[in-house]
Formats: sequence, C-alpha cells, structure tokens
Amino acid sequence: MSVEGSQGSTGRYRPTNSNDPGWDYGQQVDGNRDHVKCNFCGHVSKGGIKRLKQHLVKASYKGTMYKDVRKCDKVPQDVVDVLRSFMEGKQKITEEKQSKKDEMIRNVNVYGNDDDEVEEVMIQIPKKRKGPMDAFVSPIDVDFRPRAPNSNENKKALENIHGYIADFFYENSISFNCARSDSYSKMMQAIVQYNDPSTFKPPSYNDLRVKILKKKKEETSNWVDNFKVYWETYGVTIMTDWWTDGKGRTLINFLVNCPKGTVFLKSIDGSAHIHDAELIYKMLKDVIEEVGEKNVIQICTDNASNYVIAGEWIMAESKIYWMPCAAHCINLMLGDVSKMHLVDETVKDAKKISLFIYNHKHVLHLMRKQTKGREIVRPAVTRFATTFLCLHSMYEKRQELRDMFHTVEWRNSKWPKHPIGKEIVKKVKSNTFWNNMHTCLKIMAPLVDVIRMVDTEEKPSMAHIYSAIEDCKLKVKTNLGDQNDDDRELWKKMERILNRRWSGMLQKPLHAAAHYLNPQYYYATLTSSDEMESNTKHKEGLLDCIAKLALDEEDEGQILRDLIAYRTKAGRLGKRGAQACVKTIAPVEWWITFGSEVLALQRFAKRVLGLTSAASPCERIWSTFDNIHTKKRNCLEHDRMRDLAYSQYNRRLKKRYEERISGKEIDPIVLKSFDECAEWLVPDDARDDIVLGTDMTYGVLEDAEDGFDGPPLTRTSRTNTASHCSQEVASSSRSTTRHLQDSSDDDDYDVDANYDMGDGDDDGIDSGSDEEI
Repeated sequence: MSVEGSQGSTGRYRPTNSNDPGWDYGQQVDGNRDHVKCNFCGHVSKGGIKRLKQHLVKASYKGTMYKDVRKCDKVPQDVVDVLRSFMEGKQKITEEKQSKKDEMIRNVNVYGNDDDEVEEVMIQIPKKRKGPMDAFVSPIDVDFRPRAPNSNENKKALENIHGYIADFFYENSISFNCARSDSYSKMMQAIVQYNDPSTFKPPSYNDLRVKILKKKKEETSNWVDNFKVYWETYGVTIMTDWWTDGKGRTLINFLVNCPKGTVFLKSIDGSAHIHDAELIYKMLKDVIEEVGEKNVIQICTDNASNYVIAGEWIMAESKIYWMPCAAHCINLMLGDVSKMHLVDETVKDAKKISLFIYNHKHVLHLMRKQTKGREIVRPAVTRFATTFLCLHSMYEKRQELRDMFHTVEWRNSKWPKHPIGKEIVKKVKSNTFWNNMHTCLKIMAPLVDVIRMVDTEEKPSMAHIYSAIEDCKLKVKTNLGDQNDDDRELWKKMERILNRRWSGMLQKPLHAAAHYLNPQYYYATLTSSDEMESNTKHKEGLLDCIAKLALDEEDEGQILRDLIAYRTKAGRLGKRGAQACVKTIAPVEWWITFGSEVLALQRFAKRVLGLTSAASPCERIWSTFDNIHTKKRNCLEHDRMRDLAYSQYNRRLKKRYEERISGKEIDPIVLKSFDECAEWLVPDDARDDIVLGTDMTYGVLEDAEDGFDGPPLTRTSRTNTASHCSQEVASSSRSTTRHLQDSSDDDDYDVDANYDMGDGDDDGIDSGSDEEI
C-alpha cells in the first residue's frame, strides 16, 4: 500500500502550522492536541502526536522499546517507514543542535585571559534554543574552580558572569525590574549553591512548560487549599473585574477573599460577551458553584450596568448579596471633585508646571538639585489618586520650586526672558495658586484616606467603611471651615457629591449590619448603642441581612434573641475584659473570643465583619496577564495558559500575603510605574495651547525657538511616555529603579507613604489615619 493511499493520509485533522506527518494518521479528540486517536486501530494516545508516532512505529525505535506505549497492529509498513524516516531526521537535527550548544557551553570561561578585553570567547548562539535560561545557566566547564574572593581573577570572572546575565536580559527584552524580584535572587543563590557544576543542567523548554509548570501548579493549589478550610467558617467574597489589554481582548478575573487572605481562582477571555449581562450571570453562577454557594456571602464588582444586572439576578434567587466596589465608588467621588472649577483650574496649572519641568532637561536638573533628588510627580493606582499625590508632592516642595527660579543657573538660561518661562515663574510665585492647591488638598485628603482603608488587606474593611465615610464628611467640613460664604458654598458642593455617591450607589444593608455589629462603634460611648438602635437605616440593614443570611427560620430567631444580649452587654459580652478590648482587637477576633455564649449571633457576625468592601486585588496584577496573554503565547493550549495564570497570579498574592503578615507597611494606592502619571509628564496637544497674555500657541513659539531641548511633543507621546520625556526621566522609567521616589531607600516600596496632611508645615489639613477611621 502506498503512503498516499493509506487511511487518513489527507491531513484533514492537521493543526495549523504543523508539518508533522503523524497528523495524517491521527486526529485530535474533542479538540485536545494531547489526546490523539489512531486512524488505524482507534487507540487514543494521551501524550500528543509524539506518543501517537511511537504507537504507530510499533512501540520501538532503533531497537529501543518505548515505555508504556501500546503498539498498533493494523498500521501498514509503508506508514511505519515514513514515520521512522521523519523521526530519524528530526532526531539528527536535535542532536546537531545539542552538539553545537554543548560546544558553545564548553567555550564559556568566566576566568578568561587578561588579553581578552573586548570579548572573552566567540560564541555562536543558535537561532533556536530549548529555553531562554540555556544561554547562561547550562553545564559549566569542569575546569572551573573558584578562586580567592579578593583576587583580580575573581573580579574579572564576576564581570564576565554579569555580562552573561545581562545578555540574557537584553536578548529576551526582559524588564530590568525583574532583577529586583525575590525569585531572581533565589534562583541565582540556588545556582551558586549547587555543589557539582559539572552535572548542572538547566530546565529545558519542555521542562518549563510541562513538568515544572505542573509541579508549580500543584504547589500553588496546596497553598490555596490552606485558605479553603476557612471559607465555610467565615464566608467569602467573590471579587471580579474586567480589563482590556492592548490588543482589545477583554479578560475577566475571579478571586476569592476571606479574612485569612485572597486567592486567584481563574481568568476568562470575555471579549465576546463582556457587555452581555446574561453571560456574566452564567459565569458568576459557575464560580459560585465552584466555590460552594453556602460559602459565598457577596459578589463584589464595579458598577458597570452588565454587572449590576447580573448581580441583581443573583440576589433575587439566592442568599448572596451583590456589592459595588467601594474603592471604585470613592474614586468616582474623587473624579466628581476633580470636575469642580477650583480643583480643575488648579490641577491644570500644576500640570503645566510639571510638564514644563519634565520636558526640559536643564530645568529638570535644576529642580532635582533644589529638591535633593526628590520628584514632584508621584504615581498612584488611579488617575484621580495620582492627581492628589502629585498636588501634595508639589505643595510640599513649593519653597524649593520658588527658590529654583532665583538661582544663578536659572537666570543665566534662556527661560527668564521666554514667554513660557515667564508664565511658569508667575504661577509658581503666585500665593493664590498655592492657596488654591492647599484647598484642593484639604478636600481630597480625607477621600484618599478612605481609599487606603478599603484597599488595604491588613483588615477586613466591611466593618469600617460606614464609619469611614461619615468621618470623611466630617473631616472635609472641618478642613474647609465656615469662615466665609465661599467656604460654605464649597462644602455644600462637596456634601452633594459625597451623599450622591454614598447613598445612591455604595450604601448597602451589609454596610449597616457590619457597622452595627462592630463593637468598636456600638460600644464607643455610653450613648452610641442607643443612637444605633434609633437609627432606622442601621436597624433595617441589620434585619435585612439576618433574614437573608440566616441558615433557616430557627437560626434567624436565635440571632434575634442573641442581639438582646449584645445590646444589654449580657454574659461574657459585658465583662470588663471584653469591653476593654473593643478598640484593641479586630471585630472578628472579638466575637470569636467573647461570643461563645451567643453562638448563632457569633457565627453571623464573623461572616459579616470578615468581608471586604473592595475588589482591588483584581486590579493590582493586571500586568500578570499582559505577560501571559501575548501574541507570542497564543500557541499555548488553553489549559496550559490557565495553569500559568493560576500559578503566577497566586504567587504574587502569596508574596503580598507574606509581606502583610511580616508587618511590612505597604501603601495600597502608590504605584511604581509612570503609567498613571503620563498626563503630568507628557503634554497632550500642548503645542495647541495659547500662551498666557498672547495670541500665539506654544507650538509656534517652539518652532521659532532655536534653543529648545528637543523635538516638539505630540499626541503620540502618550504611547511611549518614557521615550518622549527627557532622557533622565526616560532612563528612570525604563529601569524603574527610582519610581519617582521621595527618598533614597532602595526598598520595593520606597515611596514615602505618609500623606497625612495634618503632619508637617502646619497646614491645618485634617485627614486622619487608618487607626482613626
């Protein structure tokens, strides 16, 4: 029988871009390339096309029997010959590549001759490697021996090693920031500690994508299982959020939160149905079933209409609440504040100053000299939080900015006589400008503190959000004062903004119930419990939650009876120790410690007070999916991509969890990237702006000025912030080693996190702190 005439030789089931002849004699099972059915005997090989070929060549190759491979008794001999010929050719190519690679590795010698100043060895790197690590961590020459630590040879060797590592970064376009990761340090330390260099073998391409990935997923699953045991006790929040990558794909992330920590569940490509409430509803139902409906207390999402509708459907048919993300709602409050005329004009003026400084190297150098290397731009997780941080940073350095324009370097430059320079100097020297900025900060600071509170994972925020909003209103009113009509009018506008978002969007029964059950507020004063009992919203919210979340009618009745003991401080709840601890231990822990006599209420209180009020962890690690869902990885099977996302996302959550329990302070709104600072660094159509006091645009002046620092900046600058800023800014952005820091500390979170406006400069702004909230 000829090959052309053999059964299944049409290649009908051949995957795209595959020239493997094995596909002419097998077909995928249910679209799974790892399961291939033989066209001759019907046997399904569960090791992909390679295992099918082993099956077809009668389970042997060059006299070697394949382990655990069933041979095909019906395959024609001509097919066997074709496949064996193909396998031999492929094996020969593989052996040649490995031979070249081994030769390359043998030529690597970190203790090169002193004469080799430019290049230690001539290395021909194959066009294709099994894995990126192979370039510098393959088996090392056995002649390698460590020298004395202080020898010149050792210094030269270290330089060469660094060169190989740098080649790996450069050739594979790896971010320099990866060198700051813990896993990078652990990897290097593990390699150094390996005691037999002659036997060291780095993981191959297939090791990384199959065997090791499987093992890492199992390790990740074991870590996630540590949290699952608490889900039934405390209840969970399903957090979901969607985002669109640079290629227009919409990815939906699902995470699960309980008081013990947050874990990533899965990510779904929702490009086809992100705007379809019915499909969002079905996805949420699937996740609820996976987690266990009895464990789910609430679903937390943003306020997109499709999520709102899907959430309402979930609430109508189950004992699960849908909640809008508190951080998202408060950020919308900041957005409303930014639209106020005073804030809008002040921010525009501040951006003009920032853009002028950061887009002219000489001026940028002067600014950094005056501020001792500190930046006036600080990135945050959202555009409006960035606005606050940048205003606050600029306000703190107002004296340094003023002094900069009195320096000899400034007076000797072209800018004092230039219309742009004159405008900037006028703004910086204006008391009205700084007074307006001070007012903006007094308005925004309390809201930013609330964002910090709901964004942090140090404590469940549901127990504090109600009080935080009320305290925020009071602090804004106190900061503004009522000395004149302008102050009073400004407060009225702020009050309308806060009430519209809080009462109309964010405030839900769970917030009221958590506030009522938090002993820190219920027992705060002698009259606070009576005030809560007389508050209709608190009681209605509490009763609504009891009716929805109680196990059954008997449990509901018992919870209501236990509330009497809570109200009257009966039994252990009224003991001196219990009352002394209401402000010193977390609400959930308080109920665990002192609520054993009211078990039904204790169980209910733990499940309500242990909830989060924000879906922020969904948003923090979007870059994870930028790395995984790329064009280069499109060839990854869906299961492997899912496993990679699952492992990588949870590893980052694990790192945050370990930092939290170790006591490391993290400001949840501060970022280490320029992405949210673009409008403070790169102008958008700035050339079309009219220069103050003239009828000319900045573009006309720039074109006429021979001494400008660089080419005109255009709208396209936004697509590459780092490269269009000054060289110093670009260098800082590319390496991400300074992250616009306000200190010289080189820690991962090196940006000063203290924005409490009541500290320093005696500026009289009352923003409070997390503890006060």
